[in-house]
Amino acid sequence: MLKWKILAVVGLSFGSAGVAWGFTQQQQNAPGFYELRIYTAQPGKRDALAERFASRTAGLYARHGITNVGYWIPLQSDEELGIDADDTFIYIRGYPSKDERDKRLTSAHDDPEFGEIVLSQERDPNRRLIVKAHNIDMVPSGPQTAITITQ
Repeated sequence: MLKWKILAVVGLSFGSAGVAWGFTQQQQNAPGFYELRIYTAQPGKRDALAERFASRTAGLYARHGITNVGYWIPLQSDEELGIDADDTFIYIRGYPSKDERDKRLTSAHDDPEFGEIVLSQERDPNRRLIVKAHNIDMVPSGPQTAITITQ
């Protein structure tokens, strides 16, 4: 009987240690910093803006260590939030920290390809896709997220 009690205590100890280790690993992998970006596109240009991100900008950001969490097009407008379903494009990028965001974005924006892809188009009034952009910096409220940010 004593042998079974000892085995039960050892098993419980290993189980508790495993849970603690798993929680610690999850905490270490939790992303540190996100940006929510909300773009208002020129009338009728939202899909072209989404296509530019899908075909060019997302890859450029990924090469500079920026995690492209996701890209969205709203299905309904919300006047209070300034969301027009026809002209709004939304995305989230992730980074290990705010300092890393600043470094990685600077690196991406200094890349000659960024000038080719974005700056040349946005500086030309006849080709411009973006009217305005809003940026909201965010941090997770806990370890619940399943997204891993590129280190």
